[in-house]
Amino acid sequence: MSLAAFRLAVLGAACLLGACAASTSPGYDARFGDAARALYAGQTIDPDAARRHAGILPPVDGRTTREVMDRALGSYKAPPPPSMPINIVVGH
Repeated sequence: MSLAAFRLAVLGAACLLGACAASTSPGYDARFGDAARALYAGQTIDPDAARRHAGILPPVDGRTTREVMDRALGSYKAPPPPSMPINIVVGH
């Protein structure tokens, strides 16, 4: 193979590889993730709620908070009895 034919082959291969590197989906790339964002927005009832209520604190005092925490921790130490018995019957 001569040097000119080799250069022509390399130039042809470079042109073919360059054509593969070009993006053929600019419309898809520009809108990538729109469906996921629309789905998330559709599942949110009030998207501005966090911004609108950012400075508002719930009206709970220290005593109430302490009693709730004590009750929650106590339920792990002595859980309440189940309201209904669970019966599992296998066979007849």
